[in-house]
Amino acid sequence: MRHLVLGSAAMDLPPLDPKAIPEPYPGLTYEELVAIIDAVLETEMSDDDVSFYLQTVELTLPGADVEELLFWPDQWFRDESMSEVDLNEFQIANYLLAWTRRMLPGSERITLPEIPTSKEATRN
Repeated sequence: MRHLVLGSAAMDLPPLDPKAIPEPYPGLTYEELVAIIDAVLETEMSDDDVSFYLQTVELTLPGADVEELLFWPDQWFRDESMSEVDLNEFQIANYLLAWTRRMLPGSERITLPEIPTSKEATRN
């Protein structure tokens, strides 16, 4: 298990093998989702590891468009004014959960944000 230190909090990445084929991870917790997002954004991960973790999240939270929210928030929100937004790992996790209408163990303590109208209009 890879251990991350975020500020004063220590978080663990889920016990996954980045060399394996990505698949849904039904045991994903809120803390692990936040750790994955932070690791992708803030650590020196290889491109293969980044791809593995993003695909795992996408398979676990279908339709989340996690890569788009992380790297192109204006496209995710369908709002050009969001191109320079600086969302933290918790906000990103909360938007992903709100969009996919999912709860993960540990996410009961959070208030999910409302999805902007610009994004909501694209929901199937």
